[in-house]
Amino acid sequence: MYLSKYLILSLLSIMCFGRYMVNANAGFMKPIPRVLCEEDNVKGCKIRNPCHNLAAVSGDVNPIDINKVYEYAIYQLDAKANETSVNTYTIQFFKDQENTGFQLLTFNQNDMQSNNSFYAVKMDPIKLNAKLMENIEFDKDGFVFGTLELTFDARSGGGDVYYSCANVRFQKKNSTAKSTGQKIKVESTLTLTDGKGKQRGDIESDGIATEIVVPDLINHEATISSEDIKANDSNDGDIGQENTNGETANHKDNSSSNLSIPSIFVATLISLISLLAIGK
Repeated sequence: MYLSKYLILSLLSIMCFGRYMVNANAGFMKPIPRVLCEEDNVKGCKIRNPCHNLAAVSGDVNPIDINKVYEYAIYQLDAKANETSVNTYTIQFFKDQENTGFQLLTFNQNDMQSNNSFYAVKMDPIKLNAKLMENIEFDKDGFVFGTLELTFDARSGGGDVYYSCANVRFQKKNSTAKSTGQKIKVESTLTLTDGKGKQRGDIESDGIATEIVVPDLINHEATISSEDIKANDSNDGDIGQENTNGETANHKDNSSSNLSIPSIFVATLISLISLLAIGK
């Protein structure tokens, strides 16, 4: 009976460890993701399935000028880093209604080892990515729609793979007037490039805290001349809503799945405690 008690206690320890120690989470803050990942709303930091899909991009989008350096912002809720981990981040672009991704950035976690931390990552202008430019075709308005997907692979540190997606519109020029957007604080800005439009490998961190601007989402059909007006008209309460590309249904399923885990845990815990009581 003593052996049984020790076995049950061991199972309880394993369950508790597994429930609370395997989460490593991260996601986009810029561009604005479909599901928010931020300090007071971490749902979008814990998506464990690829979030790009074949549905047409609709609704509001993040405008990205292909001629300019672009700064991503990443919120790292749980780094899942240790002395030997080689966790990685990758950013890919998926064209509207296509399932083939084009790699824009990939880099090692390196010194990004703090939990609850914020980083900016500079990317060379999209037009320098020769492979991508050869495989996209701009419409008559000079736009290309698609999805940017961030992948945080934390398996090396004992975590899982996490995803964050944002609807974007690549455009050949930006508007002359810009909406105010919102400012966010980052702890450091990271830079990586080999000078040929292929950004990969280790990162250089400046270690300087700063603020970056996250432009407002704009209407999917907004022209360059009208996008700022439409952005200002539509940015009240709309940022990060789960209302595009079937994302709502996907993440409702994920939420239901996540909610069921505590229920199973509690039920199992009660059963094990009952067994202990019976064995006394």
